[in-house]
Amino acid sequence: MNTQKISNWLKRLAITVAGIGASTAVSYPVLAQFQYASSIFSPPPSSYVSRSVDGTIAGELDAAIKYYQELSSFAEAMKETGLNETLRVKDASDPNKILFTVFAPTDEAFAALPAELREQLFKPENRDKLVKVLNYHVVRGKVTATDLEAGVIQTTANSPIEIRVNDLGDRIALNDTTTVLSSRRAENGAIVIIDRVLLPPNL
Repeated sequence: MNTQKISNWLKRLAITVAGIGASTAVSYPVLAQFQYASSIFSPPPSSYVSRSVDGTIAGELDAAIKYYQELSSFAEAMKETGLNETLRVKDASDPNKILFTVFAPTDEAFAALPAELREQLFKPENRDKLVKVLNYHVVRGKVTATDLEAGVIQTTANSPIEIRVNDLGDRIALNDTTTVLSSRRAENGAIVIIDRVLLPPNL
């Protein structure tokens, strides 16, 4: 092989290697996003020791009032409005199937709401608004990779939530300002803990 042919071959090799490197660099963030989302939104049933009577999301929220103080405000609101009972349903053929994904704000998140808004939401005459806010935290089924790719998930409030995973796959943001902190598994779904209360549009 003469010098010119060697030179041309080395150039083609360099271009090929560079192309592979670029392709790999692009794929890593995507893989990280999906892997992180999978671990957050679909934690295995065995990943959490329940203190619930029935193992459901509703049961976990009932237990939160007594045991998991960081979620007591959300749990009490769900119980007071009767929405909690919807989250007690299981799939008869697959009791561990994720029927619901619930975004549960911490007590600190509720405390961070403007005082006037917090007071208004919990007045008896504004029960419909509180129900709308709480339903905005509930998704039927699980959040999938397709949802992440689309960047939006539908809630039982009939209003969508924007969802974004950063390139490193270590942060999930909802509506840009709310951050997913962690998650825990119930038998019939996932409880995803967030650092701010989600407020639906046109509240």
